Amino acid sequence: MRTLVVLAVASLVAAALGPTVHGDAFPVIVVDDRGQEVVIPSEPQRIVAIGALYAQIVVDLGAVGRLVGVADSPENPPEADGIASVGASFAPSVEVIVSLAPDLVLGASDWSGDRAALESVGIVVLSTPLLTSVGDVLSTVRTLGEALGAAQAAAQIIGSIAEEIVRIEAEALGAEPVRAAFLYPATPGDPPYAAGGDSIESELLFRAGAVNVFAGLSGFPQVSLESIIARDPEIIFTADSQVETLLGTAALGGVSAVRDGLVVGVKAADATSTRVAALLRTMVDALLGR
Repeated sequence: MRTLVVLAVASLVAAALGPTVHGDAFPVIVVDDRGQEVVIPSEPQRIVAIGALYAQIVVDLGAVGRLVGVADSPENPPEADGIASVGASFAPSVEVIVSLAPDLVLGASDWSGDRAALESVGIVVLSTPLLTSVGDVLSTVRTLGEALGAAQAAAQIIGSIAEEIVRIEAEALGAEPVRAAFLYPATPGDPPYAAGGDSIESELLFRAGAVNVFAGLSGFPQVSLESIIARDPEIIFTADSQVETLLGTAALGGVSAVRDGLVVGVKAADATSTRVAALLRTMVDALLGR
């Protein structure tokens, strides 16, 4: 089974590098998170990124010089420091975005009404599907590469990520599966949220040679301390800020991961970014006791 997972990375790359509609010749047509075609009439020169993922990919594609605005986020790449803020990613200012005269906005959503407001004044908006797998990360890189006229750079990034994932996975092959959980912090005093079986975090646990003890759940439900105790993970991955909280929770003292000090802090945002291979490296090293 683990061998099949390693081989499956090749299919991820093949899917991410599948046929394009127009390549780098503009106009370019890409498909957004609604399944609708978005026409990019010419190579974007003024880009606003609403979301750290988009900002990071723009940087990785070598187009940071075209970023004129970013949403506030502690996960933004350092290269975005000093670029004009358009507000919080969950509530960006349409007025500020319009004032920056962008020819492409990445990440505006329907639920907040931002996409419709921006499109009504003639601004091209592109949002990509929710990331629930490594393949989704690669596909997003591909889509943004096409939209920015940087398809070749995108292909190189995709190949590099996939190659690194294969190399890291190979180190975990043959190891005894470890019971694991990926927990996210809740408000102080409340139980954490667990990554369910349909999350990218669960896929990464599997690729790292672990078994997600919450694989039977969907999404990121809040789980009780009793359920963590009952599933008894041998290792827990969580945000750096949550490590001491989990280790200091008296009720979890008998959980294997807590008892053995195997609550590992990671940069969880890397799971849904082009840094996904780096996160997998951290997870494999922790599981192998390095």
